[in-house]
Amino acid sequence: MLRYVRASVNDQAKVEQFLQGVHDDLSEQVNTYLTQAQGGLYLALEDDVIVGTAVITFPKRHEGYLGSVRMAPPQQDRDLYKEFAAFQLKEAQKAGAHIVRALIKEDDTLWSTVLQEDFGFKNSGQWIVGEFEGFQAPDVPPHDAGPAWAVDKDRVKDFMQQFPGALWVGKDMYVPESLTIEDLENQFEEGGIAVAPQDARLAVDSIAVYRVRNNDAIDIKYFKSQGRYTRELLNYLWIEARAWGVQKMRFGLAGQTAEQMAKALDLPIQNQWVGTVLERQFEAQAYSLSS
Repeated sequence: MLRYVRASVNDQAKVEQFLQGVHDDLSEQVNTYLTQAQGGLYLALEDDVIVGTAVITFPKRHEGYLGSVRMAPPQQDRDLYKEFAAFQLKEAQKAGAHIVRALIKEDDTLWSTVLQEDFGFKNSGQWIVGEFEGFQAPDVPPHDAGPAWAVDKDRVKDFMQQFPGALWVGKDMYVPESLTIEDLENQFEEGGIAVAPQDARLAVDSIAVYRVRNNDAIDIKYFKSQGRYTRELLNYLWIEARAWGVQKMRFGLAGQTAEQMAKALDLPIQNQWVGTVLERQFEAQAYSLSS
């Protein structure tokens, strides 16, 4: 049986050596995870030798996220994955998480099977991280789409109430989390919400939450359209991107939404990463590792 522990800064050299042959992408973030006050990088050890890693983060106070689970080839066994999952869920529960999610790459079938069959995670749908590039924004801003202002708060809230359980990306495109009214309130303060139509007398048909970061791309953190104003809202977002001098639209979105945008823009999704969101909700006191 392996031993499972939370990594410390003293483990950094060993972790980086292990990741060289297992998961290079995580190597760039090791120091960040090792210095987090809550959650971070976790290790599966055999005689103090690292044979597996996992990341646990908390995008919200009561939401845990399991990421970057990797086991060395000799340890890629269902029972060991199950042990590691049990440890991670216990850690998430100790931190107060009532909802735990994982984003599973399409070919990571063993980890997906363990979470769903052994721990009761449910499939919440496809998730796509990708980019659009090459769209020609119109010279004239669309009449029916534009920024949301304080006067639009009630309309936006009414729209969002139609879609309970909506997911968005707060900081990381690969970490879907619940979109709450409080999140939207913060976005109003930051000026990162667009709606269509803008007419205050009409119900909202389409909404986008976005930000421009590092003068590289406009990041779409949430997008939902009932279809009538999809193109108009995308036109506005491209104009916003052009005003900031960026040429790309980057996103982390539900698969159906990403495909709806691709069709409206008549553009292929570039640098596409496809996975599945798995989710489990539980009462903290009722949770059992044997369930």
